[in-house]
Parts: sequence; C-alpha cells; structure tokens
Amino acid sequence: MTTGLRVPRRALGIKVRRVAGDLVLGIDADGMQLADVAKLIYESADGRNSVTDIAGIVAAEYGAEPAEVSEDVSEFLDELAARGVVEWVTEEPVR
Repeated sequence: MTTGLRVPRRALGIKVRRVAGDLVLGIDADGMQLADVAKLIYESADGRNSVTDIAGIVAAEYGAEPAEVSEDVSEFLDELAARGVVEWVTEEPVR
C-alpha cells in the first residue's frame, strides 16, 4: 500500500454485537445491522486497508472484479463515515 493514503478505520466507542452471524452496531440510540458484504467491508476497515484493498477483498470473496465493486465500496465507507462508524486516517510511513 502506498504511504500517505487515506484509509478507513473503525471508530472507537461503537458498540458491536454479533446477532445470527450479522453485526449490529450501536450508534447513539439507533442500531445499524450489517450482513454479508456490508459486514465484510466494515471488518476490513482496519486503518491499514485502503479503499482499493477493501474492494479487492470484496471482489475476491464474491467472484467479481475490483473495478466493479470499487465505487460501491467507497460510497458505503463514506456512508459509514457520515454516521460516525468509520473514520478516515492517513497511513504514516513505516520507519
């Protein structure tokens, strides 16, 4: 991964529960249930994987091309960031 990229990272302080294989995120008084691809994207947002990396992970899991899923992955991560579930960080150079 290239240094200086903005990468998504799961925000601290979000309550996460597993319910029947899905993830349920506690956001203020609301909840957000993530299943299948949404769960995979959220779990891959670890502060190390770029959007391109996550698109590759999704594509590999679902037998698609990364270019086919990249825009949807990016839009979903932006939605998660808008809800405070994911934050954008800049990857620092490794020394």
